[in-house]
Amino acid sequence: MKIIVEGNLLSLYKAPDFRDKDSGEVKSEGKYKLQLLVETQLSNGDTKQEMQDISIPDDKVPEYKAQIGKKVQVKCNYVSKSPVNFYVS
Repeated sequence: MKIIVEGNLLSLYKAPDFRDKDSGEVKSEGKYKLQLLVETQLSNGDTKQEMQDISIPDDKVPEYKAQIGKKVQVKCNYVSKSPVNFYVS
């Protein structure tokens, strides 16, 4: 299932590599992430702004780097250890 996250693209960064605590060996390379400021409408009519970090593949970095400061729509899959609920807004 795909979902679309829409928000203002504030920045793009690469997370640190994951290293073995004992040997210091790199176990997995850090992933690039988008930082989006997304708006959520609350039931009382107010708007809440939240920061969302979204992992992206390396080959998408140039595409998003050119859009920093703009409103973007990001097609995503989701990962969760608990059930995810969806609703129509």
